[in-house]
Amino acid sequence: MGSRPTALVLYNWRGQWPMRRWEHQRIFAWKSCFPGSVAFLNIGFPFSPTWITRLDPDLVMIDATALAARYTRIGLGGLRRAMDATPGRARRVAAPLDEFLGLQALRDLLVEARIDLLLTALEPALWDEVYPLDQRPYALRRFLTAYVDDRLMRRTSSDLAERPISVSYRAWETPAWLGEMGRLKREVGLRAQAWAQAGGHRADVAVDGQRRLVGEAWIRLLGASRAVVGVEGGSSLVDPKGDLPTSDPTSGRSAGWTPPSSAIVLAPGAEIRAMSPRHLEAVATRTFQVLVEGDYSGVLEAGVHYQPVRRDLSDIDAALDRSQDPQRAQAMVDRAYEEIVASGRYSWRAVVGDIARQVLA
Repeated sequence: MGSRPTALVLYNWRGQWPMRRWEHQRIFAWKSCFPGSVAFLNIGFPFSPTWITRLDPDLVMIDATALAARYTRIGLGGLRRAMDATPGRARRVAAPLDEFLGLQALRDLLVEARIDLLLTALEPALWDEVYPLDQRPYALRRFLTAYVDDRLMRRTSSDLAERPISVSYRAWETPAWLGEMGRLKREVGLRAQAWAQAGGHRADVAVDGQRRLVGEAWIRLLGASRAVVGVEGGSSLVDPKGDLPTSDPTSGRSAGWTPPSSAIVLAPGAEIRAMSPRHLEAVATRTFQVLVEGDYSGVLEAGVHYQPVRRDLSDIDAALDRSQDPQRAQAMVDRAYEEIVASGRYSWRAVVGDIARQVLA
């Protein structure tokens, strides 16, 4: 690696503002963590491709938002212009997060863009199935959907016993094309709300996209909550051809909706699953997590870092009861914080440095 390499981060943002905290961190953590100079380009707006050529970056990082531009003709055109202007010597890294949608188009785009390293949230057992060896002239590296930033590491939080909210949760109205995983995202919140009502506990739960929280608002809610419920991010369907309704997220929500014949319906346990950013944020705020049992990207361990519940949620009430035991709950959240956050293993600084060393060596 040169003494002062230059990185270019491509992203595509024309949506809500402020950004969700974890998306902002994923894109802009490179500014403080990359061992060199960093420039950013939002391809969602008109730009001059010659600017990229003049910049002559050593590394180009294609964020998930830029890769999602493939869903529209205009967006794909912008991404192609940016990649065509990138000097051939530049190392190219891509980090998709929606690896179950428009999968073949994503595969084709990775080859067309001459990617050197693909950062994937998939568990390694799925790599060869999702990215066949004969279609991937690039290396693979496992990548979390989020990491811990310096600001989050410095946060202090009160003892659980002092927090006014017993349980919190947010979920959007999950579309049918997420399959069983989508159903669980909503159901776990409803069950937590029912537990709170039955026991006279204070809850702050919304499962249909209501009371959305952006910026630091979600972190503040976690810091005021003893417990949070959740499930891994992911999908029970894989969409190879791009037939699922990505352009209209409100479609496909009726009970009678069936996936297109091109979609692959995955069996429970074989879904595309990953730890979501909110799980790391809960660790950082020392909030007791009651989660549907899973792998959580190999980071969270059941019974050590979170209280697991069965997939049918039959034991969720008992799990939430444990969150009210101050000594037991405090011991679990303190252990999770020390092993996951304070250790620095899952920080943006560590992962950006590792990626830079790997591709620029």
